Amino acid sequence: MAKKFNAPKILLDCDVIIHFIKAGKQLLLPKIFPERFVILDRVKAELDKHKSSQTSITNFITWSKIPIIPMPRNIEIIKEYSILKKTLGDGEAACMAVARHTNDYIASSNLRDIEHYCQLHGIIYLTTMDILLKAYTSGIMDEEECDGFIKEVKNKKSRLIHNIDSIKIYEKHKKNK
Repeated sequence: MAKKFNAPKILLDCDVIIHFIKAGKQLLLPKIFPERFVILDRVKAELDKHKSSQTSITNFITWSKIPIIPMPRNIEIIKEYSILKKTLGDGEAACMAVARHTNDYIASSNLRDIEHYCQLHGIIYLTTMDILLKAYTSGIMDEEECDGFIKEVKNKKSRLIHNIDSIKIYEKHKKNK
């Protein structure tokens, strides 16, 4: 019997979920990193505030089967969360505090809020575009679907990466980093 590799969980933040919902690709999300995505209860509470997308969010959570997990009770995580919450939203603060103390990853495109902290503490983070690139390279989505995703999300006034309008350009951008 093969031993199962316990890869780090990927803590989904609101923005990534909203991007996939806006593009109509929310049910593909769990297929991209099977059994690795989780949603912290603090992120779920933040999602619940998006009244205009509530039906889509509820359907996503029901059908995706991505688990919603409670905020850990570890005192170090709670202290870190309290400090971060002073300057960040609940979702980002919760994801960053948990990831710092569990070695899990973060899925967020709020780079202005998370990038410096993640680099400082060695936290691996994935943006919506990184997840989209993984969908492309693993054959879950083709180039046309990915480019359509990017266009749809930007047309609905969500931010991705400025001046990158195709998955091929993003792939080149990542290779040159």
